[in-house]
Amino acid sequence: MFKRLRWKFVLIIMVLLSTVLGTVLAIQTVSAARQYREETDRVLRWVLERGEAALDPLRPPAGGFAQGEGQYSAIPAFYALADRGGRAVLAITYNADVDESAAVRAVEGALAAGAASGELRELNLRFLIQRRGMWLDLAFADLSWEQGAFRRQAATAALLLGAALAGFFVVSLFLSRWLVRPVEESWKRQRQFVADASHELKTPLTVLLADADILLSHPDDTIGAQRRWVEHIRDEGVRMKGLVGDLLFLARGDAAGPERPQGEADLSGVCGECVMSFEPVAFEAGLTLDSSLAPGVSVPGSGEELRRLCAILLDNACKYAPPGGRVTVTLAKGDKAVLTVHNTGEAIPAEAQAHLFERFYRADAARNRERGGYGLGLAIAASIVERHRGRIAVRSAAGQGTAFIVTLPLA
Repeated sequence: MFKRLRWKFVLIIMVLLSTVLGTVLAIQTVSAARQYREETDRVLRWVLERGEAALDPLRPPAGGFAQGEGQYSAIPAFYALADRGGRAVLAITYNADVDESAAVRAVEGALAAGAASGELRELNLRFLIQRRGMWLDLAFADLSWEQGAFRRQAATAALLLGAALAGFFVVSLFLSRWLVRPVEESWKRQRQFVADASHELKTPLTVLLADADILLSHPDDTIGAQRRWVEHIRDEGVRMKGLVGDLLFLARGDAAGPERPQGEADLSGVCGECVMSFEPVAFEAGLTLDSSLAPGVSVPGSGEELRRLCAILLDNACKYAPPGGRVTVTLAKGDKAVLTVHNTGEAIPAEAQAHLFERFYRADAARNRERGGYGLGLAIAASIVERHRGRIAVRSAAGQGTAFIVTLPLA
């Protein structure tokens, strides 16, 4: 599927670029052809002027032909003088090798055309006629130079177009891979997300169905007698509700895209409330919970989402801190607001740190399941930080514990 998408992208690029570049080169070629024609016309006018100057005063010898003194350097041309009957009486050449018979045929062809200007295809000439009293002044220019210049221009344009398209093709191949890669990765993540979500939902559903089957197998027992299975059903239902809620939150975040939550939140107050709510949790786990919160730190965004962010980081820190360990929450104010949640304990492996914010990722799946986690907490935290135009990072090393650092813009 993605290979086909890449080729479609390459085809679109090639069509667009070839159309644009082909149009530009075509316009340039047509413009050059017009300039070549104008140059030939300018030579024809110049030939008429030189011919008139050479015959002033006009005393043409009967049937005489002469060579012109001036030679036009680029385009072969010649001047002819004819009477009203169309008989050529004089010819002057300019950088052209024209004999008497060729001049006569040119004059006859020009007069037969019945127009003041035009082209003689059979002789490969362009002509210009000017009437002057009893005489006809005719100028002729060879079209070989104009045609050759046009062919060279067209060949150059074709070569440029071919070389450019070859280069564009190579570039578009690499560009298509680069542009399609995020789509491919997003598709893979989506498929993995669906697979992981299905797997996580399958476990509580299996437990629910098994407990329900046990209850149905003892229809005469009271609820008190089967309380154990009822409690299992309730616990699994609560866990499933939490998982579905987390999935819906991530789905809403994906649907909202880069839209920033409206409003302004007191981050100092939000963090203070979270620390207070986790003090019993830390006490029961045998942990020391410390905090150092700068007052008056406000950030743009949703107070509810930031409260959830702080709760996720504190819950994560309390879960993975060893008994007798310490959890420290720090909020500092500088150019930005910096929230740091640190806990002592084992370091997170370096290879796992790059994946911590991926959905359903667990560095230690077995321990995470024991604590009731699904691997969505840090993914939700990263989604909240991204929606608030901030950054989240992890720093973990042996003997130093683990710290999650959130940087948010100030209001």
